[in-house]
Amino acid sequence: MQLKKSYINISKVTALAIIASNSLYAENYVSVEFLQYNENDNRVAVSAPSFSTSYDIGTDYNIKADFVHDAVSGATPSWQPDSNSGASSRDNSGDYQYKNQEFTEARNAGSVMLTTRFENRDELYTGFDYSRESDFDSKAISAEYMHYTDKSHNQSVNIGVSYSFNELLAYQYDSGSGASQKEESNSLNIQAGISQVLNDHSALKVEGFTIIDDGYLTNPHANVVRNNNTNNQKLVTENRPDKRTAYGVNLKYITLLNDDMSYKVNYRFYADDWDINSHTIDNDIYYKMNKQLTFGVGLRYYIQSEANFYNENKDFFTNEEYASSDERLSDFDALTYKTSIDFKQNDKISYNLGGEFYSQSTGLDASMVTLGLKYKF
Repeated sequence: MQLKKSYINISKVTALAIIASNSLYAENYVSVEFLQYNENDNRVAVSAPSFSTSYDIGTDYNIKADFVHDAVSGATPSWQPDSNSGASSRDNSGDYQYKNQEFTEARNAGSVMLTTRFENRDELYTGFDYSRESDFDSKAISAEYMHYTDKSHNQSVNIGVSYSFNELLAYQYDSGSGASQKEESNSLNIQAGISQVLNDHSALKVEGFTIIDDGYLTNPHANVVRNNNTNNQKLVTENRPDKRTAYGVNLKYITLLNDDMSYKVNYRFYADDWDINSHTIDNDIYYKMNKQLTFGVGLRYYIQSEANFYNENKDFFTNEEYASSDERLSDFDALTYKTSIDFKQNDKISYNLGGEFYSQSTGLDASMVTLGLKYKF
């Protein structure tokens, strides 16, 4: 939600919202940021410079644009031929082991969002997103309408919809030829919610959503072993259903603990017809030390159940229609520890430094560092 400062009552709750989020009101700025992400065991590493700008066109319009370039390298775990057993292809009588599959990739992604403010100061957000990789192409459009239910702007309702269309190259590893063919998928996301200022130091937002995915939803780089230890055993690309319907709810509460400290908590529940249920609790505390320095710390907890067609064992799948050994569909939980520093040099220039450490019960650990500069004009 972007709110022009001249159209809302500046109160304690507004101040804490500004401390806790950089996107709650419109402003003219350009910013650059660099992100470095690394997983343990020499798995995935990502270097991602990004650029963002926002500009008010009069009092009724704001346009925001973002661009990011991801350079990705590393390895992702999947079932592969065991080189020590003499296996040489994905369709053979050799043994298999769960090991890292190396890859390199580059992604360019951009987005544009137009905010339109009406005479009653309701707001309409319309956006377009585009992402491109060597074997994946995604386009998305979105629209969201926010309506204030009272003149004080203490309560608002919102409804939004987004649609994405994806094209990817799926490699047919089943025969060992490595041939590829173009596949398509699409996703429809609908959400609606209500925001309420509770008092002069706290606010609450409740939002429900549904997501409908359709098309090729299989991970073409993940494999399973079928008919293990038989004359028909072979390594094949996993197979997921071509439809998925999900629903859930987001609850966000933000409060000012005192004049210098704010607390934000977000709870998200998600469930789909693949039998994946997840819960996310995200906590952040921000402390404004002085006019220049703001410190933040946070803790996120995530837990999910496994998909009904997931199994990690190579001797499980035979003639099952759907099968996956991708650990991202497994039963796991994870903790993310967060910290940040924001330094305001003057009214125009500010810097931010952030760090996160992620630990998953499957043995995956990851760290992320961000460094950014923002210039307001």
